[in-house]
Amino acid sequence: MKQVIIGSGAAGIAAAKTIRNINKNNDITIVSSDESIYSRCMLHKYTGHERDQTSLSFVPNDFFTTNNITWYPGESVLSIDTKNNHIQLQNKTLPYDNLLIATGSEAVIPNIGQLKTATNVYGYRHLTDAKTIREKAPNVKKILIVGAGLVGLDVAYALLKLKKPVIIVEMAPQILSLNIDSTAAAVYQKLFEQNGCTFRLNSKITNTQSNQNGEITHITLETGENIACDMVIVAAGVRPSTKLLEGSGIEYDRAIKVDPYLKTSCANVYAAGSVTGLGEIWQSAVKQGETAAKNMCNIKTQFTDTFTAKNTLNFFDLPTLSVGNINPESDDTVHIQTIPNSYKKIIIRNNIVTGIILQGNLNYSGIWQYLIKNKIDVSQLKKSLWSISFADFYGIDPDGQYKYDCPAANQK
Repeated sequence: MKQVIIGSGAAGIAAAKTIRNINKNNDITIVSSDESIYSRCMLHKYTGHERDQTSLSFVPNDFFTTNNITWYPGESVLSIDTKNNHIQLQNKTLPYDNLLIATGSEAVIPNIGQLKTATNVYGYRHLTDAKTIREKAPNVKKILIVGAGLVGLDVAYALLKLKKPVIIVEMAPQILSLNIDSTAAAVYQKLFEQNGCTFRLNSKITNTQSNQNGEITHITLETGENIACDMVIVAAGVRPSTKLLEGSGIEYDRAIKVDPYLKTSCANVYAAGSVTGLGEIWQSAVKQGETAAKNMCNIKTQFTDTFTAKNTLNFFDLPTLSVGNINPESDDTVHIQTIPNSYKKIIIRNNIVTGIILQGNLNYSGIWQYLIKNKIDVSQLKKSLWSISFADFYGIDPDGQYKYDCPAANQK
């Protein structure tokens, strides 16, 4: 059976591994526009010279030969023919029995001024982006980043390590608005500012100015302020990479539409990873790849782990974990504990923990992830929430077996 995978990121590689573990004889082919295997989560470490290109890989050097997988690196898929079951490359047609689309997402460049066309504007999604920024950074004096989300701060952190002054423009009133609350964000903002970063929050770019070489020299904010820059890095969001689907008959809106088995609208075609819109985090992409692979091998498996509201951050040696809902509603109960070098916040709705933020001290974080993911009622606990552990939910039955000691713990 010919199993073809488009994409060599977390989902694509996980799918290839799973197929090979299930069947030693399937013909597995991976096609990727990337010329190497790398972790997108580590791109900022490459930009900041903490890692070289080789150490970005998350597979062994002999991965493809050991697993008997054919790889076409640096190849773009021009079209997908779902009626005749093949994909078209530049100089080759590849037939398939099953096809997995794991193309990930692309950076979104706003259509403002010359942001889309200027020669010194870069996204931050691919190794090619990180390479270009790493090469040009030594000769650049003023770097402007659009977006103060996790990706924007990752690349800012890397550039600050290289002693490059950075200014970040963000539309939201705080940094990391999708990841943590304003209290935790303020701590990070202060650390970034102490290390040479400047912020323009609650700010919107309305125009740009360019030189005769097509390089942006200034950006203009809604307030009328003009900010000089030699390089612009856009980290203002991503969208699923669906361009190759045109004319294929595969249904998609913003993302590819899939059923619980990660099958698309076309027979023998599956999708996994952020291209499905089911989650951007690494763990979700891996699980989707594994699930799709099992179904491609006729092992009926539903993708049920759709919980993706988890963020881990670490800047300037200050770790933070957020899980679930970080912004309480009016009827929610909020518990906050602040001690030196530590901030904790618990959000409870209808006796169920819906969100947690831990900054500084991440000890015992596993219990919170478990409670939130499984929607466990904590109203029957007879102790402080700050001291609970897994032991509070387990007991031992007469046969010596572990069991849930709290009836509410079975509620999902």
